[in-house]
Amino acid sequence: MRYRLIPVVLMVCSISVMAAEGLRELTEDELERFQFEIEEIPVTVKDLSLGQRYGLSTQRREMEDLIARRLGILGLKGDASDLKVLQSLIERKVMQSADVRQWQGMGIVFGDILAKEFRLHWVSYEDDRGTSKALRWGKTGNYVFPVTIFSKRVQFKEKIDVNAIYNKIEADIERFKAFENNRPVFK
Repeated sequence: MRYRLIPVVLMVCSISVMAAEGLRELTEDELERFQFEIEEIPVTVKDLSLGQRYGLSTQRREMEDLIARRLGILGLKGDASDLKVLQSLIERKVMQSADVRQWQGMGIVFGDILAKEFRLHWVSYEDDRGTSKALRWGKTGNYVFPVTIFSKRVQFKEKIDVNAIYNKIEADIERFKAFENNRPVFK
């Protein structure tokens, strides 16, 4: 009982300190109109470095080798017809959930399909969370992050439907292309 009282006492003391410092509670209307200060963290986007390109190539080769060994498929086409190959890897449980590198390799192969089908290109994307490899449409601020698209789902024990993910991304890409094409261009 003595231990449960400590958090309550601390909470009461905190409220008393806030009241003593002149902090006030906002009304519902004030809260709706409140303007939060948002610090914009700059994003840096560049062409992939030589090391990043090498890393992507290495993981592509590893995936092609895995596909050849486990599924007997000797070459990928690099287009949407390869989606069924990726789904086969999942359905046959070729990769364990702990094989993050392989899941990310699958994300790279998936990204190559997206790049070919939707005219996206690989870039290096750096923000406050770190540096990632991403796909970018043209010179816009529209990105897809395929490298971790499968490994994150595996991490959170989500069911993976490659075609459904592809269709969702396709719809998103079509939306941002339509927005970009309808937007007035200022020179």
